[in-house]
Amino acid sequence: VVAMRLADEVRIQLKGMNPVERESAVRELREVIYEDAYETIASRDDVLACPRCGSIGIVRKGHNPDGSQRWQCRDCRRTFSKTRDTLIGRSKLPVAKWMMYVECFVDCLALRTCASRCEVSLRTAWLMRRRLLKCLERYLPKFVAGAGVSVQLDETYFRESFKGNHTKSTVFVMPRKAHKRTKALRKRGLSKEQICVATGVDDAGRSFLTVCGRGIISKDRTMSALKPHIGRGTDVLTDGAPAYVKPLAELGANLTQTDAGDHAINRVNTLHARLEDFMFGFHGVSTKYLQAYLDWFQWLVSFTDGVGE
Repeated sequence: VVAMRLADEVRIQLKGMNPVERESAVRELREVIYEDAYETIASRDDVLACPRCGSIGIVRKGHNPDGSQRWQCRDCRRTFSKTRDTLIGRSKLPVAKWMMYVECFVDCLALRTCASRCEVSLRTAWLMRRRLLKCLERYLPKFVAGAGVSVQLDETYFRESFKGNHTKSTVFVMPRKAHKRTKALRKRGLSKEQICVATGVDDAGRSFLTVCGRGIISKDRTMSALKPHIGRGTDVLTDGAPAYVKPLAELGANLTQTDAGDHAINRVNTLHARLEDFMFGFHGVSTKYLQAYLDWFQWLVSFTDGVGE
């Protein structure tokens, strides 16, 4: 218990959020929840369709607890309301409980702590986290660099993880024998057992983090990761990895490569150090959720004063 408390305290300190930044993050996330909960998918003049199959063959089917009309699809038999089909908007939990959970989310508290504070089950706390992560995808700042912008590029790696209870799954099959988190990797170096995360940071502190496959980064995966973010004329600084040369030339960027020991890409290395601190408290993140946790980290970083400060 003492170790868990210490991990939570260290995690909050390492995020580097001062009270003003934390309050700003809490306020924005609450606004996201309200927008997600109360936007509608159609005005009265629009054609109402089933959110599952798209059929317009619908009939009235009772009312919601708040008195609003519910509908039923004649084709797939699903019932629904006219509210926007969102993760939070369709939750049965009261909005006040979501507001309480927001502070736990911003503080990156453990799920058991979140469940205790919000008086929900552990599974519900996990589902609330997943819903917030999904919701934040639409609100992440976009990273697109162009002519005259300097960007540092590098990659970091996380162990491939199939974390979770799969004993009741009829679909998922473990590709290997399950092992404990503390067990060493079977292969040394940057093997296929590690997940590559391509990273870019500009001089203003804006950044992107993209999961791009297993093992050491390749030219094709580099192109896939950089194409949405690096435009023609961007000044790019990387280490000596050969995988960057051809993709950046095709993108029209101005590439400068340096020795890793020169500390020239210290801004992106600082971001990787902060990411490692952020991930530490979760005791391993399942690979299928890794991109969502990277987005969570980037959303939190957007409220601080800069990556390299």
